[in-house]
Amino acid sequence: MTNDVHPIRSAWFNCHAGVAGDMTLAALVDAGADIDMVANTIAGLGVDGYAMFFERVQRSGVSATWANIVTHDDLHDHDPGETSGHGLHRPAREIFALLDAAELPDRVQGRARIVFERLAAVEGAIHGIDPADVELHEVGALDSIIDVVGVCAALESLDIDQIFCSSIGLGSGIVNTAHGRLPHPAPATMALLTEAGAPTHGLDSTLETATPTGAALMTTLASSFGPMPGGTSHAVGYGAGTADPPGRANIVQVVITVGAG
Repeated sequence: MTNDVHPIRSAWFNCHAGVAGDMTLAALVDAGADIDMVANTIAGLGVDGYAMFFERVQRSGVSATWANIVTHDDLHDHDPGETSGHGLHRPAREIFALLDAAELPDRVQGRARIVFERLAAVEGAIHGIDPADVELHEVGALDSIIDVVGVCAALESLDIDQIFCSSIGLGSGIVNTAHGRLPHPAPATMALLTEAGAPTHGLDSTLETATPTGAALMTTLASSFGPMPGGTSHAVGYGAGTADPPGRANIVQVVITVGAG
């Protein structure tokens, strides 16, 4: 009798410089996720009005991949170092309907849906309304929807079973949002991190180092927070933010490990 052991594939995200949706996607692509598979999966949403490019860049001397997602929404929520814009927003129920009707792999669809369900619940609590009726502003824009579905597709491409995350770096100051000027970290970001009990640390920066999209992905998909789990390192990737502040590499690192489950 043979005792087959399934090798568990894990992704550990090092978010010491912060986290954002596009940086998370770029890190996974840098670690080997298939770009064509990711693009074809996103196309399963059946929406248009966007273009997606991946470029090689340097951040404080570290070679990384930058995900440049351009949409008609003209919203820049997804990059630490950028302030949130005032692009097109969508009610949560519209995003759920879009995901339910999309031609997506089951695990991609499931992971993406629970990310937006978590966001809707947090925003609903903040604004005192039913989660399904929440108008998702920054995270309801097309580029953030592409970020979330793209990350879930990249995880599927890499056959990731488990997700882990480090402590998350937070800046301070004021952030511009669709609701006006709010304390940074933004209320939705802090609500997500607090509800999940996610460890955080402060950064000497006024940039929006952790966005709602990035916080939602980590607090929803990560099974735990802390140091890199045990296993054999299989691949590593670096996802760059648009901003390139001096003295700090504006990157998300992902380490893909393989271990017996």
